[in-house]
Amino acid sequence: MRWKLCIALACAAALPLSLSCDGGGGPAAPIAVASVALAPDSAVLQPGGAAQFTATTRDARGGVLAGRTVTWSSADVRVASVTAAGLVQAVAPGRVAIAATSEGKTGSALVVVASPAVAGDVAILGAQLTQGVQDSDGSIPIVLGGGAAAVNVLLRSSVPAPTPMQVVLRLFDASGALVRADTALTHSDLTATPTYEAPSVQFLVPAASLQAGLRWQVVRDPRHQAPDDSAADDVFPRAGPAALSTVTVPPLTVRFIPIVLTSNGNATGDVSAANVNDYLVTVRSIHPLGQINAHVGSALATAASFGTAPSGGDSGFWLQLIAEIDLARIADPTEPTVNWYGIVRPPAGFNYTSFGGFSYIPLSGADVGAHTRTSASVQLNWFSRPTQARDLIAHELAHTFGRLHAPCGNPSGIDPAYPVPGGLIDVAGTDVFSWATGLTAGAPAVSTTTGDVMGYCFPVWESTYTYRGILAFRAQAVAGPGGSSRATSLPAATRVLVVRGSVRSGGAIQLEPTFTLTARPVLPEHAGPYRLEGRDADGRGLFSYAFEPAIPDHAPDVRHFTIALPLTTATASVLETLVVRGPAAEARITRPAALPEAAPAAQPARAQRSANGTVAVRCPATSAAGVLVRDAATGTVLGSARGAVLPLPARAGTTLDVLCSDGFSTRAWRLDAPR
Repeated sequence: MRWKLCIALACAAALPLSLSCDGGGGPAAPIAVASVALAPDSAVLQPGGAAQFTATTRDARGGVLAGRTVTWSSADVRVASVTAAGLVQAVAPGRVAIAATSEGKTGSALVVVASPAVAGDVAILGAQLTQGVQDSDGSIPIVLGGGAAAVNVLLRSSVPAPTPMQVVLRLFDASGALVRADTALTHSDLTATPTYEAPSVQFLVPAASLQAGLRWQVVRDPRHQAPDDSAADDVFPRAGPAALSTVTVPPLTVRFIPIVLTSNGNATGDVSAANVNDYLVTVRSIHPLGQINAHVGSALATAASFGTAPSGGDSGFWLQLIAEIDLARIADPTEPTVNWYGIVRPPAGFNYTSFGGFSYIPLSGADVGAHTRTSASVQLNWFSRPTQARDLIAHELAHTFGRLHAPCGNPSGIDPAYPVPGGLIDVAGTDVFSWATGLTAGAPAVSTTTGDVMGYCFPVWESTYTYRGILAFRAQAVAGPGGSSRATSLPAATRVLVVRGSVRSGGAIQLEPTFTLTARPVLPEHAGPYRLEGRDADGRGLFSYAFEPAIPDHAPDVRHFTIALPLTTATASVLETLVVRGPAAEARITRPAALPEAAPAAQPARAQRSANGTVAVRCPATSAAGVLVRDAATGTVLGSARGAVLPLPARAGTTLDVLCSDGFSTRAWRLDAPR
């Protein structure tokens, strides 16, 4: 009724009224101008020529605001003037900004007044779309749902001083309708032989504008303002708009894990929601990825020692760490198939690390089991080179995409098929990410003297060989056998026996303490020359699995294996021996002899708050081979270790599930973290 009364009064008065129909607070404030856009955004004129510009005012949501006062101005009336109606008059050769201002907001356009041109031919020699890496023939497809793309255009002039001119990029949908048009001015010496390392013109196409079914074309001087002997080479491709080659890859989810070094003063990796995207700058710049989901998980405690100051981070530290991270990953109730990435803060007093990070190298992009999607490296802002830590993220993640090392900086485990001598990139790169995020005014070129991301040289970019390899590997993750999604076809969590170990140089096998816990079964994804067998007291076989040990990237003489096999009550009651056999050796674990009936019952696990704030979880002496602790509420593994004691960060009152292994069997306790 209030709105109806207000309208009636306004109509009956037949006079200008100031009425409030919003509860008596006075007249509503007009919507403010948030931006001013000029059309066209640039023009090339001869002295004495003219061009009409228009200004569009918009609100903060992009809506057009009509009837707003606009004031026009020229930055240099000696080059060009502008009338109150937006008509630009060219005066003398030069460049000048024409501005339109409304309510304190200003938009501008560039006007180039050129000297009378000498007749000659200006041709478009070629154009390519790239998201950072592109082959010389432009055959690498654009990844949809990922980053922006740059369009690099090459022009060549037959005259020494061609007039600066407009170039237009046009995008059409599948029906042929124009969906996007961008204009840019030539900005380089067109008489020189152009290259994609120094293009004549660049365009930026936002990620949201890249769609399947698009067609594209580049047109030179569409208004025919510059003299030209031939119009036949003023478009590219010559035959008409070309289909945009596109590809879709599955989303990449990365769970960053702050690592707590309990043997080194509880130094904790610095990764949080505030800086997690800083870790992914190089990843987004060079890898062929679409949607990336990154978040920070619970901290993971490790007893692995970083070493003795000032030098640490040897292969033993990293091998133990990634094995423990991988155990936490496959035991996780919610994210066992995503990439887990541990972030390490080198402890105080260390100024050198033998390795900056480690990772596993899976055999197939469809693999989601043990040792397939786990990495770790040093945190941001520790290395003297500012980009090195984020370059390492791209390096280690690429290992989980199946890539071996490039021969730059003398790494081990070199890819024998890497095609470029010295491990350099083969084609100049284009830093589209920096342009798209406003870090640079254009997309800087990356020289072919730059090392490939899979080498040990910094800074890095990516070769077309590595880019295509990652693209093909990631495509395998879309579906598993028979077309079913691997992420949705995993078995349900059940009681499993986790058997872990390593194969050392010469074939020697070392077994870790086993754990029995609730998790999804993780069986071998590739058969190999190694076999895990379970036997009863009479030596009869209960189960047998053939497997291929996993490859850590920087330790070719060490391989890891983990199998989480379903364990029924019946099997558990008769299982007496676990045997792992390989071509050169075997290792076994046998159930310990039962305690005499007169022996005292095992004491429960205990937790004690230490002076440094961590909680020391201690297993009883009868179960001293290994310990694993989970958050009872979430099921997340908070840490694991050989031996009977594990220090870890835990808030007072947090309920912990403590699993203690005697090497073969597991006992479990639930307790609360003390104050």
